[in-house]
Amino acid sequence: MASTLHLVPLVSASPNSITTDITKSKTIPMDTSSIGSLKNLKTMEELRQLHCNITKIGLNHKLSAITELVAKYAEMGTFESMDYARRAFELFKEDKDTNGTLFMYNSLIRGYSAAGLGDDAISLYVQMVMMGILPDKYTFPFVLSGCAKLEAFSEGIQFHGAVVKMGLEDDVFIRNSLIHFYAECGELVHGQKVFDGMAERNVVSWTSLICGYARRDLPKEAVSLFFEMMNAGIKPNSVTMVCVISACAKLGDLELGERICACIEESGVKLNAFMVNALVDMFLKCGDVDAANKLFDECSDKSLILCNTMMSNYVRRGLPRQGLHIFNEMLRHGLRPDRVTLLSTISACSQLGDFLSGKGCHCYALRNGLEGWDSISNAIIDLYMTCGKQEMACKIFDRMPNRTVVSWNSLLAGLIRNGDVESTWRIFNEMPERDLVSWNTMLGALVEENRYEEAIELFQAMQTKGIKADRVTMVEVASACGFLGALDLAKWIHSYCQKTEIHSDLRLGTALVDMFARCGDPYNAMQVFNSMPRRDVSAWTTAIGAMAMNGKGEKSLELFDEMLRQGVKPDGVVFVALLTACSHGGYVEQGQELFKSMKELHGISPEAVHYGCMVDLLGRAGLLKEASDLIKSMPMEPNDVIWGSFLAACRTHRNIEMATYAAERVKELRSGIHVLLSNIYASFGKWTDVAKVRVRLKEKGITKVPGTSLIEVNGTIHEFTSTDDSHPEQSQISDMLEEINCRLRDAGHEPDLANVLLDVDEFEKEYFLSRHSEKLAMAYGLISTGQGMPIRVVKNLRICSDCHSFAKLVSQIYGREIVIRDNHRFHFFRDGRCSCNDYW
Repeated sequence: MASTLHLVPLVSASPNSITTDITKSKTIPMDTSSIGSLKNLKTMEELRQLHCNITKIGLNHKLSAITELVAKYAEMGTFESMDYARRAFELFKEDKDTNGTLFMYNSLIRGYSAAGLGDDAISLYVQMVMMGILPDKYTFPFVLSGCAKLEAFSEGIQFHGAVVKMGLEDDVFIRNSLIHFYAECGELVHGQKVFDGMAERNVVSWTSLICGYARRDLPKEAVSLFFEMMNAGIKPNSVTMVCVISACAKLGDLELGERICACIEESGVKLNAFMVNALVDMFLKCGDVDAANKLFDECSDKSLILCNTMMSNYVRRGLPRQGLHIFNEMLRHGLRPDRVTLLSTISACSQLGDFLSGKGCHCYALRNGLEGWDSISNAIIDLYMTCGKQEMACKIFDRMPNRTVVSWNSLLAGLIRNGDVESTWRIFNEMPERDLVSWNTMLGALVEENRYEEAIELFQAMQTKGIKADRVTMVEVASACGFLGALDLAKWIHSYCQKTEIHSDLRLGTALVDMFARCGDPYNAMQVFNSMPRRDVSAWTTAIGAMAMNGKGEKSLELFDEMLRQGVKPDGVVFVALLTACSHGGYVEQGQELFKSMKELHGISPEAVHYGCMVDLLGRAGLLKEASDLIKSMPMEPNDVIWGSFLAACRTHRNIEMATYAAERVKELRSGIHVLLSNIYASFGKWTDVAKVRVRLKEKGITKVPGTSLIEVNGTIHEFTSTDDSHPEQSQISDMLEEINCRLRDAGHEPDLANVLLDVDEFEKEYFLSRHSEKLAMAYGLISTGQGMPIRVVKNLRICSDCHSFAKLVSQIYGREIVIRDNHRFHFFRDGRCSCNDYW
């Protein structure tokens, strides 16, 4: 049987104590005819005095007097009143040697249910039936109300069965109670069946089901049922309107909310405080701040609840200053803040980074005993972490007597925000219990820090411990998998989402598209994209970028045209993806047209990143003068990315004059441009200039990023670094490389030693060239995967021309598809050809 919490009554209510209390109470003169005065009593003290008089004049033995007294106690519906009612009832039964009457039992069951003591209501029903007293149509609504408050589904089902057996199922009040009971238990299918079987429905029937749908996160169903009710000619009441307004708030549909407001006027339902609060909440959640403010300002009696609604929504919408303004208005009107108010205020201070105001909130919490609430302490921890006061946040955490998992999660989030991942790991491992938020927080931190392999390992640990992932988990895991380029894992992740029925919303769908794109699987990327029921500009951008990355520039342009046809407004980010697609595909004219259309057709002013794409597009095509002229015409100062693109083009097209011109105009070179400039000088044999650049690198404490390549084999990621011989199977890899080089020499391949930018002899150059990380990864792929299996490699730098030629010949000689993702794009090598057509 369901259970509930029994609090100690304010006045002892044992059989003996009732007599004691009565003898001490003030006497109210009365006679048998004055029992009717029970109706006028409003407080427990008055009722106890009347009870005293009833006892003194001997009416406590009279059935009518005790029946009315028990009913009045039950009507008050408090723990104390129910204790008195039950004792009076038991004393009467004992004195008269009777089982009591059905009316008495119904009164007590009703009182217990009203007081939230559902267990007692159910127990009393069972006692009544065992005494041979049959329930009637008034009993079941009361006992079902108790079951609803307890969400005691199994007991309620039994009462439903009793209703059917007794032939009471057609009673409209019982049916309404059943609908309410099933709705509160979340069993809306059963509630709908009861509703559908009703020959007669009143406003309570409709409202019970509407509220059930609204509270159980089925707002569309709630709103749809409301309009059915209106069409059926049933006039809603204020409770109906509060529920349907709340449903609109959950949907965030302003147009629908305005239709509901029109229904309020048409139906003539008078606005009350609850409706005003629901409307303000709905307008704010739907984004109509002006309408919410108008309602709030017109409200003459602004309650604490209404002010809290305004504040919490402002803070949730990222409008902390407006939230604090409401807080100041509250104080001005003499409203005393409660813990809900304080939560919103602390969150507002946190968003603003207002340490002093936040500290003031902390002091208020201490003075008013509110720091004991876990939610308040958690918010203060978040505030101090946001303001960079990590030590103070940790002190709050250490002082908490009851540290819940939410408290630990608040500390985790704060440490991550401050970039302290190592401490986050330590705290995560110390947690006595973790929930899904804990795991997701840690996953997000690892992905944010580019620790993708650790993120995947953590996800695998989640699986081992039986933690069921959600959409947030899978977004992070998909991101990690995409950066690793692990296609087998990507397919497993997609399958896992489908098998575990994780609903793919807009964010997860976009993450899965990006994951497959980064893993070199454009087919599955587009399968996911095409299956998305709703696609915003971010989703379209990801799909366009996926095609661009995988060498399908024409498809990128087709997707953009389709996006425009569907009425999706482009932003600056989608043009970055489009211009990149044109750059990788060599579509110079199309790129120039797109760049021109940004301002003229779409009202988007090109930013530095768009100019960078155009410089890259023109530079790759060998149009160095046009690229130089474009840089000169830029309305903003060219950044190092733009000069880097231009220098890369100069190197590709071996134009040292242009490269020198660019280098002279770069004021603060980043490490990548230093290295690029060094490589350009080295390719022309200008070793003195190379030395000068490298001295500058050393002076700035900058080291060249080593070339690394990843390859996934049987679910395990293997990492190779150029010239590194630390792999456990290095001996077999070296033998395989030797075999490959012999077969490539027989096929007429000559190493392109220009890619070795070191002042060493040709023998050493050939050795360094043979130990590029992607070659090591390809060799390992050949010895560790089956014949005909594709080899997939992810490299952190741009692939050099020698490795590109190497991969083409390996794909032809060994009959393997080789996929290499460098930091620019994908290269699909098949039968001695590359998807980039040697244009990268």
